[in-house]
Amino acid sequence: MKLSPLRSCLLVLTLVLLVVKISGCALMEESAVFGLKKYAEKQTVNKLPAIPVSLDAMQVEIVFIERPVTDPLLGSTLWDEVDEIGAIELMDQENLNQNGLRVGHVSSVPPRALQTLLGLKSHLGGLSREDESLLLSGRRLMLRSGVPTDIKTSDSYPKCKLELLTGDDTEPVELKEFEEAQCVMRVKAHKVQDGWAKLEFTPEVHYGTQQMRHTPTNIGWQLESRRNTSPLYNQKFEVTLNVGEMAIITATEGVKPDSAGHLFFRGEGSKSDIQKILVVRLSNMSKMDVVRSE
Repeated sequence: MKLSPLRSCLLVLTLVLLVVKISGCALMEESAVFGLKKYAEKQTVNKLPAIPVSLDAMQVEIVFIERPVTDPLLGSTLWDEVDEIGAIELMDQENLNQNGLRVGHVSSVPPRALQTLLGLKSHLGGLSREDESLLLSGRRLMLRSGVPTDIKTSDSYPKCKLELLTGDDTEPVELKEFEEAQCVMRVKAHKVQDGWAKLEFTPEVHYGTQQMRHTPTNIGWQLESRRNTSPLYNQKFEVTLNVGEMAIITATEGVKPDSAGHLFFRGEGSKSDIQKILVVRLSNMSKMDVVRSE
């Protein structure tokens, strides 16, 4: 039977399309067998190479716990299981306590009270559902040895007054007043040896407006946009941690309104009935997660 020219063209076109389709499928399957498909997927997932981590870097986890001041877990239930004596020097401890600050050292296996606080649960009862739902927030930082980082511990104060007990007979009380202020804990980590690091804490009050200021750094003085800073050097302390161990910092019981502990970890107004606990954990030093560029 003779085919018309139009039918012949359609038949040829159909055969060509069929051949292309079969060849295409074969090529795709062959590519998958040779690993090209896998390579393409790999290229899509890992677009950028990993950035190597500095040898002197330390991974630190920072967690804030906010609880009502009436929570029994903030008192002896917690501190009977926390090492205060071995955490810092005795003179530093007395000075901090006089100014409303409390520092403790916790092993890699935290006591039950701290575990409860970190889990935002209270098995002791007496707390409302609203109190139980207060904020627990945290973040993970990579710190280089000797390079400081700032941890904000309070909200901004339009105006505040700070009374510091100096322990000096000639000037036992130092009075400072600030406007547009915020309390900050400056943390500097120093690698002592494998698995051990010394964390240096300096309480600071940042106040005023942001301006370009000369700031000391590891490579000299540099211009940075920052506020006025009032470091509380007499309240500076150090804690030595092994990987997995923690330092906890908060206000003392019965803290005075204008003390450092009150300004840093309590607050004013509606926040005056809430107490913060700062938990800093040395989580890693050698086998740290790689950081990828974005």
